[in-house]
Amino acid sequence: MEQMLQKMMKRFPVFILMGVMIIVIAFIIGAVNSANAAEYYAIDKVTRESSTALAATRAGVESTIIWLPYFKFWGLAMIVSGIIMALGVIATKLQDLGKEVMASVPESARVAIPPRPRSVMWMRLTMVLGMMIILVGFIVALVTAANASAVFSNPITAIDAAATGSPLLVQLASIHSAEAWLVAFKFVGLAFLFISIINGLSTLIFALKYQQEAIPEVVDHLPADAVPAPAAGD
Repeated sequence: MEQMLQKMMKRFPVFILMGVMIIVIAFIIGAVNSANAAEYYAIDKVTRESSTALAATRAGVESTIIWLPYFKFWGLAMIVSGIIMALGVIATKLQDLGKEVMASVPESARVAIPPRPRSVMWMRLTMVLGMMIILVGFIVALVTAANASAVFSNPITAIDAAATGSPLLVQLASIHSAEAWLVAFKFVGLAFLFISIINGLSTLIFALKYQQEAIPEVVDHLPADAVPAPAAGD
């Protein structure tokens, strides 16, 4: 399991590249949707609210507005996860370096290597939680967008004339309800990713602090014949 995690961590450039690609694709889709919205709202209010053909354009605009931000957040989550993985790779390199240094000095001068800090576990756990929360938000946004497409494919006059409790208004209510909680939900996922970065940085600080304290102790306990002679100019 640990080896599998280490292999995955080393693929952080792939995660970052995929995240950048998703954001670029989202930007292109947003530009197209912007043009469609401009075309729709350039038509007079009476015509666009009563036209079935224009309702299809509005349905596409409204549904895209719902799912596109969460698609962009998924790309952002991929980039941040790549950064977290890079921190994990650096921490592992520092740990391996410490083991190599201790293995190269006499046994009497070796300093015990401390166990892996809990921040490593929390770094991985909060990263996975953050990714899962944003992914769930994206999936819910896709379902909500599909409902929005179905609702707004009807002319606005038909939506306004719908009776209380009708399937059309029930769908419309569910759309606005989902939009309200999804806004905060995606930021919860992003917060977990930032917490993961904090744990990654804490792991690096732990490793560097250990090396800062261990190296002088190793030098102090080196046998006299193992201590390098000072340079001629010193």
